[in-house]
Amino acid sequence: MSSLFEVPAQLALVLTLAASGPGDGARPAPPPAETGALATAQLVLNPEPLEGPYRFSESSWLRTLREDLPAGDALAAYSGRIFKTSGGRYYVPAVADRRPILAARANAAVAERAAGAFAADNAARLRGALNRPVSAGDLYIAHVFGPDAAIAFIRQAEAHPNDSAAELAPDLVPPAPEPEDGTPPPTLAQLYNRLTEPMRRFARGAAAPAALRAHARERDAALDLKPTLGDMVAPRPAPAAANAFAWHAEVDAGGGMPLPQ
Repeated sequence: MSSLFEVPAQLALVLTLAASGPGDGARPAPPPAETGALATAQLVLNPEPLEGPYRFSESSWLRTLREDLPAGDALAAYSGRIFKTSGGRYYVPAVADRRPILAARANAAVAERAAGAFAADNAARLRGALNRPVSAGDLYIAHVFGPDAAIAFIRQAEAHPNDSAAELAPDLVPPAPEPEDGTPPPTLAQLYNRLTEPMRRFARGAAAPAALRAHARERDAALDLKPTLGDMVAPRPAPAAANAFAWHAEVDAGGGMPLPQ
């Protein structure tokens, strides 16, 4: 799953612009998540394969084409061929339609429009649900897993940053070590950092316009004024098992959620 943590510059720019956009017109916030630990049956971060220059999964692509495109967009012609089940899954019943619709993810011009629409919609949803500004990293989580899963995950990480992430994201974190190893499992705070680090790296790099870099610094400073993910501290791995989770070091150096030195 290494590709999940490598975000193309063109997608990073779209997400950064959406996070930096106006906060008006937010969708109504979904019902509050449980205050206690979420049952893993309700929320498991299972990443789908990501395709095309803007890295869409099949479900996110179909959702975007059906729900997020403005009226009159040429891609809106696809929406009538995409259906939604009562459980919220998007699908194309006709095989002859499904193949070209999914193949359109490889068209950079088409995917850019869809990515912009999806990011703007997700920014509005997350602002309303989280009741705070959103970062490009938040929008990347929504882009990969969908806005509903992103909202539930971020709320859970905010409420319980030191909870283990192993059951929540079994495909994204290393297996739990042996009990005698003494190394704590990766936490929700560490998983959040791991997922959002590519966007922080983009904001620090030359590919991001200077105005967006300045805006990102101002936004992060504003978020630090109240308890946020940036204030969370994850448990310190035992020195004897420093190599048990190699990606801890990547997160620690990324400047996201602070980890103990």
